[in-house]
Formats: sequence, C-alpha cells, structure tokens
Amino acid sequence: MTHQATPLAASGQQVSVPVRARPARRTWGRELASQVGAVIAALVLWHMFSLTDIAQKAAMPAPLESFVRFAELLVTASFWTTIGSTLFSWSVALLLSLVIGIPLGMLIGRSRRAADSGKFLIDFLRTIPSLAIIPLALLLLGPSNGMVVMVATFTAVWPVLIQAMYSAEHSDPVLSRVAQSFRLTLGDRIRYVLAPEFLAFFWPGVRMAVTASLLVTVGAELIGGAPGIGRAIQDSLLVNEQVTMFAYVIAAALIGLAINAVLMLLQRKLLWWHPSMRKEQ
Repeated sequence: MTHQATPLAASGQQVSVPVRARPARRTWGRELASQVGAVIAALVLWHMFSLTDIAQKAAMPAPLESFVRFAELLVTASFWTTIGSTLFSWSVALLLSLVIGIPLGMLIGRSRRAADSGKFLIDFLRTIPSLAIIPLALLLLGPSNGMVVMVATFTAVWPVLIQAMYSAEHSDPVLSRVAQSFRLTLGDRIRYVLAPEFLAFFWPGVRMAVTASLLVTVGAELIGGAPGIGRAIQDSLLVNEQVTMFAYVIAAALIGLAINAVLMLLQRKLLWWHPSMRKEQ
C-alpha cells in the first residue's frame, strides 16, 4: 500500500490518499510457484506409479531414467534429425493451413450466400477424425513427410477457416467508413484498421491450429511410419526400449511447451491493446 498526495478542491491543501500497489510481480511469482508445484507433483506420481506391479510388468521407466536417456539423446545426430523432421512437417502444415484458411474464410464470410451454402460442407468435413484419413494419405503419398503434412493441414485448416469467417461476418463497417473519411492509404488501412480488428478473431484459431497440427503430426508419424518423433516412439516400442520411447515423449512435450511460450509472447506483443491483455498486465 502506497500513498499519493492529491489536492483538495476547496482549500487547495494536499492530503495523502492510499493507492493500492500493482501486484504484478507477486501474481507472477504465485503462478510460477503453482506451475512448478504441479510439475513436481506429476513427477512424484509418475515415480510412484513406476514402482507398482503394473508398471513393472510393462517395464515402465521412472522419471529420472527417462530424463537421463533424454540427456543422452541430445548429443546424437539422429535425435536432432528426428526433431527436425517433425518440426518441418508441422511448420509446413501450419503455414498451408494459414494460407488456405484465412483468404478462403474471409471470402466465405463476406458473402452471405456462400456462408449459407458452405456451412453444411464445412461442418461435415471438420468432424471427420484426422487420423481416419491417414490410410488415404498413405495410398497417395506413402510414409513420407508429405503424408504427414497432408493430414496435419487437414486438421489445422478448419479452426483458421472458421475464425476467419467469423471475423469477416462481425467486422465493424464504421471503422471502414472512418478510414475512408480520413483518406487512409491501403497500407495504413490494413495496419491500423483491418489487422487489429481481424487479429482478435484470427488468434484463437491460430492457437488451436498450432496445437492440433503438432498433435496430428506426431500421431501421423506414429501410425503412418513417416520419419519424425512419432516413428521414433514406435521404433523404440517395437524393440522394447521404453526408456527411449519416454525420452522422445518428453521431447515432444518440451517442443509443445516451447511453441506455447512463443505464442503467448506473440499474443502479448500483437494484442497488447485487447482488454484481456490489459487485464493481465
């Protein structure tokens, strides 16, 4: 609690008014402590379960063994080749979903007739399980990165497409009229009017697309036998190397955490004006 001097309206005197200090650092420390505590609790539960008879029969490793094996894999070239293959497939699939979903969703959302006629087809296609099209992708492209990109793109394009449709349908015409009245150039109109307005709608779809494409990428590699983390997990399981399998699972989890951290940073940078971001800050 701090005090700030404010002048009185009648006498001109100053009084000390209590002002509540911002608890930003304290809140951040509590969040970090809670997250670390949750991780420690999960590791303890994992270790306790690894001591049970069920885990012993399945040769399930303890957390320490898995992390030691993960550290050993970090210095091998095959590990980074596997990680690079997964990241390549994921990034290409995410880029394709953005390139396809955003323009197509904007065009459909701008036309009421197109939105009404395409609603059933979009709802039908996006309910198809992503892993169900792996056999078709295997027939077309074989166990390759192209197959993984095809399956992951099919998964990630729908949230982007739908959010783009919503952004086009709920765009404020007053902002466009204000931009026209001020005679803004096309670049300024995109930068100051269209981008901030549409980005608030796009961003949830982008975050869902990032997560879904990563999960499906690993799943497609696991089932389809394409090079990457999923195939490394399957190969380790086939030769009964559960420690190596869990090490690659840890690698996939850490990649997901790193990507989520980058997305949160970009969200604070791009959507700093949004009420939700101002509330957090």
